[in-house]
Amino acid sequence: MFRRAMCVVSAASLVGLAFTGTGFADGPTITGIVTAAAADAEEAATLKVGPVIYKIKKDENGKKVAAEANDKKVEIKGNVEDRDGVKWITVTSCKIVE
Repeated sequence: MFRRAMCVVSAASLVGLAFTGTGFADGPTITGIVTAAAADAEEAATLKVGPVIYKIKKDENGKKVAAEANDKKVEIKGNVEDRDGVKWITVTSCKIVE
């Protein structure tokens, strides 16, 4: 009985280790200039990196970036998704660099 319980615990531990590196990553760090969007816009703000523009998801973190980092250079970590040719970033962390 003890042996079976240890096998179950070991198997559960291995499954847990398999998932620690997938799906929870912060994503890339992207540095650019933030521009807050209009209140009725689908995005909270945009992040301009050279010629590339990312739309920042309008969630709690995105709204905070729009309010505190408007017209500033920032380093944003987040998950990037391409939706119909438009790059969207879900912010996990943000640091003002300028």
